[in-house]
Amino acid sequence: MKERSVLASFLSRADALDAAKRIQALGIKVTQVDQLHAYPGTDPVRDSFIFSGEIPSLASITLSTTPTSRDAGVLMATDPAASGMADGEGNITGRNWLLTVVCPENAVDKVVEIIRMCNGLT
Repeated sequence: MKERSVLASFLSRADALDAAKRIQALGIKVTQVDQLHAYPGTDPVRDSFIFSGEIPSLASITLSTTPTSRDAGVLMATDPAASGMADGEGNITGRNWLLTVVCPENAVDKVVEIIRMCNGLT
């Protein structure tokens, strides 16, 4: 049986999860919801940096991300949002929730219909 991937973007996590739940009700098991970020890395726990005195990068504090390398940290620190002159919001706005679905080819139309009912774009 041929399978296809369907990618959809959403304004909210709730809409993306609702669509995933409805799609799973069709018997489709492979769904995943992820948030898109402007910068690579992981979300830091800011207090642990502040209390330990070991801050990996300016980006760890100002951009809410821990760089994957020292070079990435230096480049992220050059962003105007890291300087304190901007709040960092707006780097990725709007449709930053991604729903990924792997489904049989004959179910694609139904999956897309559900995504659109839940305010998603494919």
